Amino acid sequence: MDVVPSVAPGKQLHQFPNRQFRKTVSREGAPILKPYRREFSLTGESSFRTPAKLPKNIAYIQNKLKSFSDDLINIRSLLPTNLQLPGEPGEEPSARRRSREEWRQLNEPDLMMELVRDIAQDLDLVSLCFKILLNVGILTNGDRCSLFLIFGSGDQRFLVSKLFDVTENSQLTDMYEHKPIRIPYGKGIVGYVAESGETVNIPDAYQDERFNKAIDMQTGFRTKSILCMPVKNNQSEIVGVAQVINKKDEEGPFTANDEKIFERYLTFCGIGITNALLFQSSVIMYKRSDSLVLLAHYIFEEQRDMNNLLRRVLKKGCEMFSSTGCRILLRESPESDGLTTVEPENGQVVKSSESFVSCFEIYTGDDIKNKESGDEYEFQNILTPQDALAKFVAEKLKTINAVPGEPIEGFEGMVCAETIGADREIRSVLAMPILNESRNVLGVVEILNKKGEERFDRNDESLFEAFTLFCGLGIYNVMNFERLIKANNAQKVVLEILSYHASANKDEVSLIEREEIPSADSLNILSFEFADHSLDTDQTVLATIRMFMDLDLINKFRIDFQSLIRWSITVRKNYRDVMYHNWRHGFNVAQMMFAMLTSGQMSQQFTDLEVFALLVGSLCHDIDHRGTTNQFQKLSDSPLANLYSTSFMEYHHFNHFLTISQVEGNNIFKSLNEKEYADFLDLTKTTILATDLALYFKHKALFKQLVENPSTNWDDGENRVLLRSMMITGCDLSAITKPWEVQRMVAEKIASEFFNQGDIERDKFGHTPAYMMDRSKRDELPKMQVGFIDNICLELYESLEKANPLFRPLLDGCLSNRRNWSNLCERRTSFADISSANITLTSINTNRVGTLSNQPEEESGVEG
Repeated sequence: MDVVPSVAPGKQLHQFPNRQFRKTVSREGAPILKPYRREFSLTGESSFRTPAKLPKNIAYIQNKLKSFSDDLINIRSLLPTNLQLPGEPGEEPSARRRSREEWRQLNEPDLMMELVRDIAQDLDLVSLCFKILLNVGILTNGDRCSLFLIFGSGDQRFLVSKLFDVTENSQLTDMYEHKPIRIPYGKGIVGYVAESGETVNIPDAYQDERFNKAIDMQTGFRTKSILCMPVKNNQSEIVGVAQVINKKDEEGPFTANDEKIFERYLTFCGIGITNALLFQSSVIMYKRSDSLVLLAHYIFEEQRDMNNLLRRVLKKGCEMFSSTGCRILLRESPESDGLTTVEPENGQVVKSSESFVSCFEIYTGDDIKNKESGDEYEFQNILTPQDALAKFVAEKLKTINAVPGEPIEGFEGMVCAETIGADREIRSVLAMPILNESRNVLGVVEILNKKGEERFDRNDESLFEAFTLFCGLGIYNVMNFERLIKANNAQKVVLEILSYHASANKDEVSLIEREEIPSADSLNILSFEFADHSLDTDQTVLATIRMFMDLDLINKFRIDFQSLIRWSITVRKNYRDVMYHNWRHGFNVAQMMFAMLTSGQMSQQFTDLEVFALLVGSLCHDIDHRGTTNQFQKLSDSPLANLYSTSFMEYHHFNHFLTISQVEGNNIFKSLNEKEYADFLDLTKTTILATDLALYFKHKALFKQLVENPSTNWDDGENRVLLRSMMITGCDLSAITKPWEVQRMVAEKIASEFFNQGDIERDKFGHTPAYMMDRSKRDELPKMQVGFIDNICLELYESLEKANPLFRPLLDGCLSNRRNWSNLCERRTSFADISSANITLTSINTNRVGTLSNQPEEESGVEG
């Protein structure tokens, strides 16, 4: 474990790499196992740090880091050239040292001077400690020596063996591979010496209750005598403990003279260790500041693309923390569809409550799964990650530093690949939330699997806080840049709208005001077989007002009658004059929703606000439609495609509805209070977005499962959202359920609109259009319609009929038209001959009656 030794209480300096213990060979040639590593928890629980907010002055950070780097960059040039520095190759001490017998031939003053000179110029901590222990063995004629350093401060102090069981036959190269043993402060012989500062000389280790006999039993080594003494710095503060075990050649216990010599030598050792720690600390600070400067460079250089930014940041994170993995999870986008269902798995529909929209992750080293690519790093973006730990971090605003099997206060479960949502082994994790200056969570950063270490240390936590802050800066900058681009595209869209559309004028409003509003029966708008061809344009506006009247929305929401007329005319005028997705289509969808709410008695199932939103959403669901699909917007790189991340046209329809509703004289929602208005907008948005067939495919399996379950509770919030969404989809596609003559004409209009788009794709973009938009395939329209019914419509209307048997006419009409299209398909009727084809029309049974709430359970399949 990397930790920070204490030169003085509360002063953290340096982190150390883990070491791996190995087998050695005794003088008799028999293998001897070194004491195995014992694990102790620092505090018994995970470490927490409170994350910092993003600073307001970015230039201040850059200047500070640059200044710090400049101060440290020439640090090595200030030191003597004969110093042994960390990371630099040096001679193996055993290759140039005298033998123990040669050392012992020197008199005591000369021996002490030579051994002090041996360590005086070594700033590599491992090499220094190795020399110290070799020299201690010479001075005391000890068999093996160990050195423990104190880490942490206050109640969090503990000891870790820097080197363990060093003998005269040990090699320096092996020392770099040793893993440290952690010992609680004040526990055992070493812990006692560290806490008390006293020298402990034990003639018989087995007679001392502080000695742990289990280690001898497991290693086969016999500990006889122990000499243990504190190591102090030049301020007489204890920084470690040195331990010698067993006098060589059966000389008996350690003597008072051994203690005297040991103490004198450790005085110089404490100074040397302190200097090495200070130097390594300064080098680490320099490297980390240099890494942060480079990270800042990445952030301010890449502000246009989130993927590119995070790829570079995550790669740097792996390097900075010597880890094999790094992940950044971003919070849910405000443009999500509002439904929490994900695709079925193994036939079971799964609901997701994840608060993250994506997870960017990078792996290196042994954690790369596809090693055949030869890439040093593996980067990927995973949608809807299942990361329980990240959710916990985001909710609690805490830093988590944990390893598998370690409990985390307040978190259900343990740290593992399953709770993190990773497909790799998790050995350690460091996680922290990314906050903006308002302390809103932008996401969570996770560093995974410290290389060669059990876990991340407190130095890592401190650096991680700075790393997370910089990640937040980068993400925040890219998000702001994206908002700027969106605002620019929104401006272009608004200008385009203003150049095309106009609001209702006074004469148009007065004309409708003078007209008597016909009854629903006379307009036939209660019928599922309604056809709009008998109504002129003004009559469709009158019929729209009748819908509001018969649903009692004018009274319930105190809608100003003149505002309703002006709003209705404005909605009509803001539909473009395209082949199919024009005002007539919007009006027909609203009429079908009206029929569902009245003849289908669904108004009894929903609240008044839901009914209001369903009718408004139906009327406006395709407002300002351009006669082209979402895919076309993306292909043509239209401003709409750059303005929204998904469901381009549907988001535009909703926002355009907001635009015209805010025009003076058009506000039919002014009686709603703040909460009602917010709820209404959310309901309307969900209604309009649900007309994107991509969302229908995403949620249809769950809807089918719900309607087939007699115990489904339709008062459940998510179930209600799904029911409303499927109703608006049924209305949007309802032309397929109408009498044959209506269906045939609508199909020809839709096909013509699709063919026009296909022509543009081919002629302007050199793109081969989709099958249904390819004009050369127009004679296959009957086949296309049969496929459309089989793949989309039948399952939808079957499910709606199971939800409410009063919707049976829709299913009957769909089946009838399928037979008619199949008939034409069998005759190979051409596109031009469809309108004149003489076929036997199938009848539609529209006499089924009943209600959602009063149907017998075996018929309705719906409760609630």
